[in-house]
Amino acid sequence: MLGAESMQQRFNNLYDRDRWRRYGYSLTAVGTLCVVLAAIFESRKDEAAGQVWLISAALTLGLAISLWMRQRYSYARFDGGQLVFRYLTVTVRIDLVEIRRSRIVKLAAAVQGRVRTPKSLAGADALVLQLRHPDTARLRRMLTRRCVFEEELVIPLAGAAVLHRQIEAALSPQRRAEGSESRPDPNRSRRRNRRR
Repeated sequence: MLGAESMQQRFNNLYDRDRWRRYGYSLTAVGTLCVVLAAIFESRKDEAAGQVWLISAALTLGLAISLWMRQRYSYARFDGGQLVFRYLTVTVRIDLVEIRRSRIVKLAAAVQGRVRTPKSLAGADALVLQLRHPDTARLRRMLTRRCVFEEELVIPLAGAAVLHRQIEAALSPQRRAEGSESRPDPNRSRRRNRRR
């Protein structure tokens, strides 16, 4: 099962990647410096100061690791008839029947007037999904408020256009089936006219 999942294409969340690039490297550098300072004070038998620097190192490196983990393991993928959003062991699945519309829009235009967009992501492609009955609270806990707007999801993804094509290809047969059901049967109407 794990092997099959690893073969499926993953589309990383660009918000998480941007956060790691802006803060992750700096936090790693500060954490490393704290470790060095702790070692220096320990060597000078100043254990109190050494402990303070070790705690600082643990906090900053822990935060850096959490940012790295999120940008590495926060992604979307298309799995059969479902769109899957995942972060580590937390997964949210959206059935195709819940997707009313899917489109690609530049992030700055998609969220204009709703949230601030990082300058580095303003021109990034965002997958915009209009959903029928979303579990808004659960989606917000996982994707944060800047991705979830009532019945609409706006998510900047690496390769968003590819995922969009996969969703549209899967939705097309469903839309054709819905269209044929909503279209009146001409033979049936003719039979009714003859009876009259």
